[in-house]
Amino acid sequence: MKLLTTLLIAVLAALAMYSARRRIVFALKTGAVVYVVLLFGRLALSMGSLADRWEDLFWPIVVMLIAWVILWSASLVYAERRNDGKIPAKSASGVGRPGR
Repeated sequence: MKLLTTLLIAVLAALAMYSARRRIVFALKTGAVVYVVLLFGRLALSMGSLADRWEDLFWPIVVMLIAWVILWSASLVYAERRNDGKIPAKSASGVGRPGR
């Protein structure tokens, strides 16, 4: 139940950010940050003694580090392919016509 309420709060934060800014990527990033902060905040509040609950803190950190390494390597590969010219650069809107 705590997971669903944490997810609901993060979705509401993302929806509020989207309604304020009308930027979907910014809203998704905000929702993700709120979710992670709330998840670790609730984990910290639920811990009585840190020595007894290391496993509750250890596995989320390991999963987050593995996800970070995978996403970091994927972004490096994408940046290298883009700089080599294999992926064409787009204009800011993505619908621009080539020059004459």
